[in-house]
Amino acid sequence: GRSHFFVEKICCASEARAINSIVKPLEGVLTITVNTTSKIVYVDHHVDILSAADIAGALNQEQFGCHVKKDAAQTMAQRTGIPTDCFVKSTFEIIEFEKADSVEGFLRTEIPDDHIMKTVEIDSVKKILTVHHNPYYLTASSIKKHLESTAIKSSLLSDGGADGMWALSQMSEPVEEILEQHRAIVRWNIILSGICWMLSMLSYIGGKWIYLKYVGLLSVAFGLPPIALKAYRTLRRLHFDVNCMMLFATVGAVALQEFTEAAAVTFLFSISEALESIATSRARNALSAIVQLRPDRASVINPITKQIVVLPASAVPIGTLVSVKTGDKVPCDGCVVEGQSTVDESNLTGESIPVKKGPGSMVSGGTTNNGATQLVVQTTATADQSAVAKLIRLVEEAQTNRSETEKLVDRFAAVYTPIVLLAALCMCTIPWAFGNEKGRAWVMTGLITIVIACPCALIISTPVTYVAALAAAAQRGIVIKGGAYLEAMGSVKEIAFDKTGTLTEGVFALLHFESVSSRSRKEVLEYLTLMESPASHPLSHAIIKGAANEQVKIPKDLSLQNHTLLPGEGIAADIDGKKVHVGNIRLFKRLGYYDELSKTNRDTVEEWAQSGGTVGLISIEGEGITGMFSVTDKVRDESKFVVAALKERGISIKMLTGDLTPAALCIGKQIGLSSEDVKSQLLPEDKVEFIANAVQVNKKQKRWWKSTRNVMMVGDGVNDAPALALADVSVAMGEGAALAMEASDVTLMDSNLEKLVYMTQLGRRVIRTIVENVTFSLVTKAIVMGFAFAGRASLWAAIVSDVGAMLLVTLNGMKLLPSSRKVRENDLLVSPVREENCEHVV
Repeated sequence: GRSHFFVEKICCASEARAINSIVKPLEGVLTITVNTTSKIVYVDHHVDILSAADIAGALNQEQFGCHVKKDAAQTMAQRTGIPTDCFVKSTFEIIEFEKADSVEGFLRTEIPDDHIMKTVEIDSVKKILTVHHNPYYLTASSIKKHLESTAIKSSLLSDGGADGMWALSQMSEPVEEILEQHRAIVRWNIILSGICWMLSMLSYIGGKWIYLKYVGLLSVAFGLPPIALKAYRTLRRLHFDVNCMMLFATVGAVALQEFTEAAAVTFLFSISEALESIATSRARNALSAIVQLRPDRASVINPITKQIVVLPASAVPIGTLVSVKTGDKVPCDGCVVEGQSTVDESNLTGESIPVKKGPGSMVSGGTTNNGATQLVVQTTATADQSAVAKLIRLVEEAQTNRSETEKLVDRFAAVYTPIVLLAALCMCTIPWAFGNEKGRAWVMTGLITIVIACPCALIISTPVTYVAALAAAAQRGIVIKGGAYLEAMGSVKEIAFDKTGTLTEGVFALLHFESVSSRSRKEVLEYLTLMESPASHPLSHAIIKGAANEQVKIPKDLSLQNHTLLPGEGIAADIDGKKVHVGNIRLFKRLGYYDELSKTNRDTVEEWAQSGGTVGLISIEGEGITGMFSVTDKVRDESKFVVAALKERGISIKMLTGDLTPAALCIGKQIGLSSEDVKSQLLPEDKVEFIANAVQVNKKQKRWWKSTRNVMMVGDGVNDAPALALADVSVAMGEGAALAMEASDVTLMDSNLEKLVYMTQLGRRVIRTIVENVTFSLVTKAIVMGFAFAGRASLWAAIVSDVGAMLLVTLNGMKLLPSSRKVRENDLLVSPVREENCEHVV
């Protein structure tokens, strides 16, 4: 299982390497991932060999301040369903019964099973009856009814199962011990170190003030021990990190009697960790808010007593009825079976307008009932498999998916740091051969070089930008798999849209139907509905619904066999021994049936296609084509605006569809696409070939001096999986988004296309911010190094520039994370309250 840990003392990549060296050798550890920005460590381990507490203990031995956030063993041991072996105590006052001592006998006669009623105690003097009963099978009110049935009049004093909380005592609730809503604390020794350093700075006035430089030694005494301890532990592991650099720089400055300089290094480096933590707290808190979308508890309806039982959301099995009162979170994905209300889905989709829900509507775990009515929901997924759980899991994993840029920066730092340190070592040793004065001067330059060699600002410049951008996207209901895809989105130059369910709403309606044979309209419709009944395509639902509007139901007296999907064409099956086909014109041209249609009927088909409808035909063996129909799909309100906005940003737009050319061109015209941008009558393999060719062409044109030209594919994730997999960036949305969430690179939690515009803008801002951060980090070091060689730099100026650069690149990355107010003001809303339906779940 995977356990999560919050490690307070992580400040840069050097700690990540140290954590790996501590945890990886432990028996039972499979993989370890460290997120330096959020300070979270993910460890996959065998829980029967190694516990989460043991892992935390190993890290705490090295003073890392590790806390268990999620224990894999506890999660795996979680019970599901309502406990059936729990007992509670209820008390009754016997009001009217002559033989109080015989009450137990009466109850035992009525309820003989010890698994339902454990003990019965009677206080004859006070006439108080105490019953220990199993609330799963027997409620206190039921006991009272049993008493009344035997002429025992009583009143209920206390009901042990009334609040529904009794089951929690039998179940372990997964609790996150540490949340990221924390504050950085500056310790007293650092404060004293800072005061002493500022006093020592007065020594630069000269005269009698010069003796204040010795106060710098107090600053070093207060601030250096924690740094020295970390450096000792690092060196003991045969590693070398920033703590070692600062220790050597401080010791060297003290040896040169530059006490003020030594104090500056000690204090500024000591306080930098707290300042960095404050700077990145918004990103950590935003990610924490996403994690806390997960519902904690569920009000489950007891199938026997019909009373509410409170369980951990993670313990609710599929098929359970749960009550969601006003203000409560939906615990798991499910289907409403009772009640009419509105649900706030903004924490999942980014849309703040409540969505109407009623019987048959799907609801997602983590959303909130903000209407006035209770909803009864039948769960269709466990809490761990719900949409919000997948969102949380993917956001957590996205933070650990390192891009090529991030890896390149780390590789550069791994080479740059030792080279600079070697140069600093040479500066501190060789010049002494040419005299003490030269030796002193070059030692100071070497110490400055050691400080400059610290790669913190450079290393943190990339991941902090990714974390901020990932959190910002998640707040808007956009799940991005990692930093690599953030960068890729910023370089997108061509977007291919699937039509159905992407540029259109994917909600079809049967617009036209005609029988073109001797069979009656109703008879052909019956054949058509029988053929479409096993299919899952939106077209099938539209045909069945349209037939139902004409009072035509799926026939029970016809036998359907060998139902087969014909990719890109339609379906085939045997009905009462006759081969029946339903599909597009391509299918019937291949079968040789289409040319048998009369010219009038062919003209009608052409007319339907010209109006933007999707045309289909049905044939019965021995009879040819017996019916033809047209279904329509509404273009999304925002499609035209999105296409225009993306074109303004220099992005080429293509629409891919299997529809006939006239119908496809009609849709393309509505959203502002030219005929060259519409690719029609495509089979699934044609879409794959188109994406593969586009990606290949861009790769051939790639030059190191030119920006990358990536291809994005946007689809509903149902039948676009092969094409989505080939694109540089794949985006799943619409009906199939939840299913495709773990396969696609980017997932829109709702169907708002305007988020594509935001995504491309965000990607470009990420690239620009990373370039700014890396450039600023390197230029800052180069300038300080130049002043050092010119004899114009000091240790305190070097450490100020290093800490300042780290804070500035952190804050620059944080600018990608909008305030909650800004998110609300920029909610991408174009649609009114919508209603989502599903088949009733039984």
